[in-house]
Amino acid sequence: MKYQLLFVYFLISTLPVLAQNQHMNWFFGSGSGLSFSSGNPVPVGGNGMTTNESCASISDANGNKLFYTDGIEVWNAFNSVMPNGSGLLGHKSSQCIIIPKPGNSGKYYIVATDGIEHNCLNGLTYSEVDMSLQGGTGDITAVKNVQLNALNGEWVTAIRHANCVDTWIITHGKDPNNVFLAYHVSTLGINPIPVSTNLGISVPSNLSGVGIMRPNPQGTKIAMARSYSGMGSIELIDFDNASGIATGINNLYTATTTSNSYGLEFSRSGNRLYSGEFGNTYNSIFQYDMTAANITVTRTKVGQLASAPGEIGQLQIAPNDKIYVSYNMWPAVDFIGVITDPELLGTNCGYVENGTSIGAPAMYGLPWYYNPDYLIPSPLELGPDATLCLEGSITLSNNLSNVPGATYLWSDGSTNPTLPVSEAGTYWVQYQMESCLPTIDSITITLDTTQIGHTVGDTSGCTPFTIQLVGIGPPGISEWIWDMGNGTIMHTQNPVYEFKTPGIYTVSLTAISANNCLVQDSVVILAEAFPVPIADFSFQPTVVKPNIPVTFTDQSTGNIASWLWQINDQQISVVPQCSYTLDDYILLSVSLTVTNSDGCSDEKKMTVFKPSDLVYVPNTFTPDGNELNAIFKPIDYFGVVNGFSIYDRWGEQIWSGKSAMDGWDGTIQGKQALPGVYTWVITIANTGIASKEIQGHVTLVR
Repeated sequence: MKYQLLFVYFLISTLPVLAQNQHMNWFFGSGSGLSFSSGNPVPVGGNGMTTNESCASISDANGNKLFYTDGIEVWNAFNSVMPNGSGLLGHKSSQCIIIPKPGNSGKYYIVATDGIEHNCLNGLTYSEVDMSLQGGTGDITAVKNVQLNALNGEWVTAIRHANCVDTWIITHGKDPNNVFLAYHVSTLGINPIPVSTNLGISVPSNLSGVGIMRPNPQGTKIAMARSYSGMGSIELIDFDNASGIATGINNLYTATTTSNSYGLEFSRSGNRLYSGEFGNTYNSIFQYDMTAANITVTRTKVGQLASAPGEIGQLQIAPNDKIYVSYNMWPAVDFIGVITDPELLGTNCGYVENGTSIGAPAMYGLPWYYNPDYLIPSPLELGPDATLCLEGSITLSNNLSNVPGATYLWSDGSTNPTLPVSEAGTYWVQYQMESCLPTIDSITITLDTTQIGHTVGDTSGCTPFTIQLVGIGPPGISEWIWDMGNGTIMHTQNPVYEFKTPGIYTVSLTAISANNCLVQDSVVILAEAFPVPIADFSFQPTVVKPNIPVTFTDQSTGNIASWLWQINDQQISVVPQCSYTLDDYILLSVSLTVTNSDGCSDEKKMTVFKPSDLVYVPNTFTPDGNELNAIFKPIDYFGVVNGFSIYDRWGEQIWSGKSAMDGWDGTIQGKQALPGVYTWVITIANTGIASKEIQGHVTLVR
């Protein structure tokens, strides 16, 4: 089934491409020719035709030239007039088209209108070309110059029938046959009895029968330019391609001057309509936005002839989706213009006056092409195969999900334009427009089976507690997401994190897979950060002296379970309270380490006795003659001072003594020292105490 679907899809999706190949070669003007086989137009020679306006050309499905015509003569692929290819009843200054004969491969109709210069006497006629004749180079059959309507203007175009097999030939009559006409073309031929609709358009004379008709790609609307009727106008006609009836008309523009709308063309989507002006002084191109609620008010000028005076001729879309513009300039020019981006609004459409060289003047005409495959999608697309996230769903949609009048059939039998999908599998949709040949596309949906994990089990530690996380997953993970359970999110595969607050945290891991799916690790990590106690202690007496016991008492908080007392790095006790007696004046460094029931510890250190505690040194003295606080000297509680010196701000020693009994009177070599800050240095030494220096500052005030 899958291969059958793909084959049908390939067959159908190539039809529009083949149809574009049939428009690959253009022949027009004074022997001009263009080939679009490379994508952009390339001039080609050999065109035997010279025409002011009327021209049509057709190629085969591979883009090879078949024949071309001006509505009077028909040339084969070798640029020779077919043996029976002369004397057709068209006119070089009117219109002609080529349409394939339904169900008859290799047979075509040339449909032509007579020109106003000939008073339109021949009306609307057709002739049949059979490419099997003349050894495959083609010729006109006995079906030649069959008249469909004697009272006809120059308008002629064609639209695909709703059955996607037949064709409608569209035209408009002139007085007294002022009606819109649609001729049904089937495998049996052209029905000479048209479907007629009176749109209220009056064509009272031959002159007012000049104009162009262009259908939109969907075949639902026809733009009609009337170049000389009421100073020129553009009508937008609604068309029912099933019945052939014109269902409505909307005037887009009516000239109030001598400017005459003439050339018309739709963009490939049908969302934009372009028109050109026909007249000596009015030579501009305008754009209409067909998606607007009020199309008329969107008329926007997008270009105007600048290099020479002249007129805008016909506009024609090419296989490269650009629209080309012919000119009738004075003097004549050997180039045509181009609208490079017809889908863009306003001047963004990119009109270029000299778009491509053609070697000879084109005047008004460019070969219009009837594309019988407008209603066949090009191509139907469900998009590339996709991956579905676990427990997720997607809605399948195709590029033609919103086409009015289309029907859809999905692989599950549903008929909606879209299909919700939550399981893996291969799905297909069949699209059909009216009774056209259906087209099918399929898509395979797979499940994202990405799995992730980690190497860390439940863990715990004392605050601050550091955890090393390690994520495990396949290559292509675009994002790792660790939720630490406390509002913190980390985005690396192997993060290191520190829990600073006690608690129990649920650590979870998710990731974004290569398919942009959210993947969840099924196993979470319980991380417990235990509280840490706060160690503290007090001691009595607060002034420590040798041979007097000092009692140390635990003041810690936090469910304490054990104690460790150390003095000068030696363990002395493991209970909440202990005593210690100092034998001599030595440095006394006390530490208490406490551990709570969770095994977490804290340590408090305190130096309760140090050399500086043996001496008190004032920070100010006033040798001002009143004998109060006139001498600066330390108070030596235990007689340990054996040196005492004073230094000025430059580091020069200005006084010294041997003990605390000596004191500085604020003079330097018998002269009063200046007020200010001076540095003192005291040397402490005694049995059991290492010789040490302590220093500080004293302020002399006068």
